[in-house]
Amino acid sequence: MAEAGQQIGFEQMGIANVLRSYWLHVPLNQREYSWEDAQVKRLFHDINEAILRDAPAYFLGNIVTIPREVTSLEIVDGQQRLATTVILLAAIRDYLASREEDKLIVEDIENGLLTSVNRAERGRVSRLRLNVTDSHFFERRVLAADGKIEASSLSHRLIDQAAELAAEHVQDIVKTHDPKAHASQ
Repeated sequence: MAEAGQQIGFEQMGIANVLRSYWLHVPLNQREYSWEDAQVKRLFHDINEAILRDAPAYFLGNIVTIPREVTSLEIVDGQQRLATTVILLAAIRDYLASREEDKLIVEDIENGLLTSVNRAERGRVSRLRLNVTDSHFFERRVLAADGKIEASSLSHRLIDQAAELAAEHVQDIVKTHDPKAHASQ
């Protein structure tokens, strides 16, 4: 029950706006990343289908948060969807990083959606911080694109698998648009 003076509010906001506007934190005691291949693929498929249909929006699902500071939200529900979406954004960034003409897009993804400068911490910090078990691994494997970091728990292996699936998903999408993949016969 809300205390006197507090209100429960609802706001419809796109994922990019949420990531750009807030520092998102999974409470330390929340569960680890747990999505398996089928759930990850389903999310990627659904997003892709919305894009192919030229849908004006894709409903990611409700994200339940608790405001902790003006620009900081604690995630109560939706951490798996948020983390998997960030994994997909990182895979898009990684693909585009090799293309000179896409450097500005890479910077935009990196500097607004995935990380941002936190003046209090005097450094670049993830816009999404997972729980105590997964935070460091997530930041190294996904945000820093360190494929050599060792997965030391089940949740780390699942994050790693999701990152691999995201990279494959991006490759599958772009190969249909790559003129080299459609050589004349």
